[in-house]
Amino acid sequence: VLVDVAGYRERRRATLESLALRAAERVVATGRREELESMTAVERKVVHERLKDVAGVATTSEGTEPNRYVVVVPE
Repeated sequence: VLVDVAGYRERRRATLESLALRAAERVVATGRREELESMTAVERKVVHERLKDVAGVATTSEGTEPNRYVVVVPE
């Protein structure tokens, strides 16, 4: 069962994509990796997908469930 109250899923997707892009900008500017907040597998996938074509960065997931998170690293 999937429940989407008042468009929450789309708002969360937009928030995650914005967070991912800001992190990527910082990583490119500083050359330092950045760890994002703990996320669900679905949320991590959104971040990985959004950044897969961004030049200068790569992503990986670290940690153990339920505290797994995305790390944005310079390429």
